[in-house]
Amino acid sequence: MKMNKALLVVLAVLGVSVSGPMVKWSLGCGASPVMIAFGRMLISALLLLIPALKSGELQAVLRAPKKQLVLACAAGFLLALHYTSWMTSLSFASTFVSTALVCTQPLFVAALSGILLHEPIQREAIPGAIVAIIGAALIALLSMTGEHGSLLGDVLALVGAVFIAGHWLCGRAARRNLPAIGYMTFVYLVTAVCLLCFSPFLGGFKVTLSSLGGIVVLALVCTLGGHALMTYLLGFVSADVVSFALLGEPIGAALWALLLFREPVTMPLLVGGMTVIVGLALYTWGEMVAAKRGESRN
Repeated sequence: MKMNKALLVVLAVLGVSVSGPMVKWSLGCGASPVMIAFGRMLISALLLLIPALKSGELQAVLRAPKKQLVLACAAGFLLALHYTSWMTSLSFASTFVSTALVCTQPLFVAALSGILLHEPIQREAIPGAIVAIIGAALIALLSMTGEHGSLLGDVLALVGAVFIAGHWLCGRAARRNLPAIGYMTFVYLVTAVCLLCFSPFLGGFKVTLSSLGGIVVLALVCTLGGHALMTYLLGFVSADVVSFALLGEPIGAALWALLLFREPVTMPLLVGGMTVIVGLALYTWGEMVAAKRGESRN
């Protein structure tokens, strides 16, 4: 049984790792970032819609208190902003760097939690956060020279990390007792509507026939086979295991990009990206130690 769970975690990480390369593929085929995200969310929502309706989970979400619905709508709106900024960053930055920077979302979750919820970062996690910030700063400095990467791409990826952090915070407050499939379906539909509204102002309704394959892969493999599978696995494995596993996403994305596009990563950017990943690993470990310390006191 443990082997089956481990295999599912690996499959989920492989699923999310395909996301960056498939976005870059669709961009190269002529689709706009917003329409790629719209197609991904719409297909995912439609595939979840029937089970969500049959089980009554979507109806349960729609009957939720107004505050929860507003927060769920905010989560969908922030997810749309995340996809817009991050997918646009892939037009400028390498797949590895963009994915590594957007994976800094836990740091922004901690920062926003401290500001909005008065939940300070645990002292055990501070060294990891500092290392990750140093890695991000190194990437930015390298990009400023113009020889390695793109500063605009770096900034867009970090903005995407801020938006996804806001998405998770809103989702944490909105979900409470809401069923998973119903909640995901609702949020994905809200995200799709928001992206459709963004489209006229951000590249128009640009979708090519050749880009549709990449968009379908994003929906099936990355959203449902990656993120949704991770959400399902949270019922069987600890959040710490999932957090650590997801740190493999930038490495997997770089390997997929190398195989599909022969996209190289310069050594300086590789060092910067790996510094970010190591910092995030230390940060996650610090959070785990702090959680165990809290449990032992109780």
